[in-house]
Amino acid sequence: MKKIGIITIHNSPNYGACLQSFALYKYLELQGYPVEIIDLHRPYYDDYVPSSRFLPFDHYPKSIKQKLKEWVKGLLKKDVKDTVKVKEKKDNSESKKKFDAFNAQIHLSRPYLSIDDLYDNPPVYDVYLTGSDQVWNPTQPFCIEPYFLTFAKGGKKISYASSIGIENLTKKEKREFRNWLNRYDAISVREESARALLSTFIKKPIDTAADPTFLLDIDYWKSIAVKPSISNYILLFTLAVEPELIAHAKKLADESGKQLVVLNQRLTQQTDGYIPVTDAGPREFLGWVEHADMVINDSFHCTVFSIIMGVRNFYTYIAPWNGRGSRITDLLATYNLSEHLLNLDLMQTYRDLDSRTIIRENITKIHEQEKLRSQKLLLNII
Repeated sequence: MKKIGIITIHNSPNYGACLQSFALYKYLELQGYPVEIIDLHRPYYDDYVPSSRFLPFDHYPKSIKQKLKEWVKGLLKKDVKDTVKVKEKKDNSESKKKFDAFNAQIHLSRPYLSIDDLYDNPPVYDVYLTGSDQVWNPTQPFCIEPYFLTFAKGGKKISYASSIGIENLTKKEKREFRNWLNRYDAISVREESARALLSTFIKKPIDTAADPTFLLDIDYWKSIAVKPSISNYILLFTLAVEPELIAHAKKLADESGKQLVVLNQRLTQQTDGYIPVTDAGPREFLGWVEHADMVINDSFHCTVFSIIMGVRNFYTYIAPWNGRGSRITDLLATYNLSEHLLNLDLMQTYRDLDSRTIIRENITKIHEQEKLRSQKLLLNII
């Protein structure tokens, strides 16, 4: 069978990035393909080697842009806290051990410590596959050109459910994207908003496909989830520490008489009216979501797994400053769950939220349709 090399945002201390990269790899492995993820290191790796040839897009204020230039010069190689703020906190932690154990299931190529090395000595595959998540987001603090497969000298070039994450591109970005994507044999993106945006300047067929996490059966995810030791709780999952959202979740817990569990890798161990969880790995994350009575979150992939794991009820908050909210609104629209966006004023009571029930049969039907459609699309383009 064809040998496949995936390039995606992998080996990340982020639940969503970790689970989506695993899902795409695992699905192809289950289909019998020899597959591996290209182990391209990013700036927060300790052994990352900066490049003067491959730079991020210009999306940063001058002070941060200067830091990026200093990275390239190798002067601040260790100063990457703005890139992945949780890295130091997770070092040598129980959470990191669980992430490492989970990621060990994935077969990787040899490590590429720099983008230069990838381009000078590219791996050889029959199919090069750009994976999902925000691989095409030009606001990433690292160069995204490799995620357009411009290092590949031969083979078939395809993308599966790649995401841009923002709603507009600059003229320069459109020019670069057009040049890079014209080399693809097949293109699919995760959001309809991304398809619509790319279609304005790329004259190639562009499909939409479900996030890779939807490729695997619901029962598979449930089989690897670790059940938490407590029950009767509301789960708050936040990527950022949002004081207003935490206060709102505490109010909901008080009104419902349930415990509040806050899963956030940046929290301290101070409880302050809730149970903090900072040591969860990917499997524990799945369990906390599955067994919650209600999930409150500000995350695309927590929304995804609230759908997949069959949580009784959930709501997603898109902060006013979040410029990447289109991926969440597109996802909720697909599942007819748009009313499960939290109001920005955070004034709803527990009774208000609990009254909007999720009809699980409808969700399961849409999930099965999306899964089969996306599986067929992926296998056809390979």
